[in-house]
Amino acid sequence: MIATDWPELLADAWGKEPALLPASAPADTAQLHRTIVTSCEPFRAGTVLWALPQVRLHTPLGWLGAPGRLLPDVADSSPAVYRARLRSESPGSGTDGGFLLSVRQPLHIDFALWSAVRDTLTELWRHVGWPCLPVEAELTEADDFTRLRGLAAASEHAVLTWVLDGTLETELHEADGELRVLRATAGELVYLPEGSRWREHHLDGCMTLRISIPRAPRFATGAVRNLLAECLEHDGTVPCLPYPPPADGVATPVVALGEAVRAAAEGAQLPAALRTRWAAWCSSAGLEPVPDPRADIALTPGHRLRVAHAIVRLPDGPGRWIWAVNGHTFPIGGAAGERIAEQLWPGRELTLGELCRAVGADEHNEAVNALLRRLYRFRGIDLAGSERTDG
Repeated sequence: MIATDWPELLADAWGKEPALLPASAPADTAQLHRTIVTSCEPFRAGTVLWALPQVRLHTPLGWLGAPGRLLPDVADSSPAVYRARLRSESPGSGTDGGFLLSVRQPLHIDFALWSAVRDTLTELWRHVGWPCLPVEAELTEADDFTRLRGLAAASEHAVLTWVLDGTLETELHEADGELRVLRATAGELVYLPEGSRWREHHLDGCMTLRISIPRAPRFATGAVRNLLAECLEHDGTVPCLPYPPPADGVATPVVALGEAVRAAAEGAQLPAALRTRWAAWCSSAGLEPVPDPRADIALTPGHRLRVAHAIVRLPDGPGRWIWAVNGHTFPIGGAAGERIAEQLWPGRELTLGELCRAVGADEHNEAVNALLRRLYRFRGIDLAGSERTDG
């Protein structure tokens, strides 16, 4: 068994039983540590609420609301250096009995990392099926720490955990009362299906990358509810009714909102929004948030371009399509869009002028130029050869 076989091997256990497999991680410890350091920078000044990435430093005394200097910075050149500093600077903080640094949803701050994880998940989804909802990523650095997450209640997620360094011991509490232990070291992957109960021991400077895939029906309900709320138009504030309230007990503003919800659910806007979100999820393999677009660029007919990523296209009515690349979506209409899409297969190199001529357009066509610039901003295409730029 070799690490590259894991998606096919995991398919046999998917949704049935836990598994421990050799599996190459999508990135190395150095790249993930740099992402952790970048994620922690805003939190070194204090607690940051309602923001992603989300950083938590867990200790035997609980998680610290404002860990400050106890979080890694650029001087901590590796996980080992960070652990050594934390041990020397943490008297009274609780970390002298072990720690776990958790960074949720950090991948979008580094496109290369995000793309590598997306490509790895795409290989797995081809074997086990495509998730209908976004997945959640988490990076951890820990030492001598036991986390009980997943023990109190059966998990509503399927969980993939790559171990990049150290040792991760997962205690599985089976329905029949049996206790099973999966011991994973660097280069191995732990899979836990939905419904599992477990606790984890992070040992020997353990570092992990975790992906949680939502499986409970309530997550789908919540996704539709949120999109439905986005479809509603409401200006101003919810008014208060006169006192005493109406004798019939009917709160007119709420009833009006209920009617608006019914109309939105029966209209075309909600299905269109769901199609757009699905196109985005397909192009991101479910990884959200997605990296921000990069800076725009001026293109000339002589610029040589390389198609870097496949473009997902979904029909959206007669002559209309939703295009998605790297989690970003936009509408395209007309036959010209079809002709352009036929020319943009991954890995192809051509100049803007060559593309225009291939689709029967003038090489200075502004619409084609604007489309290619948008694809460049979303990293669907790159400049090729000596014209390449960073980002």
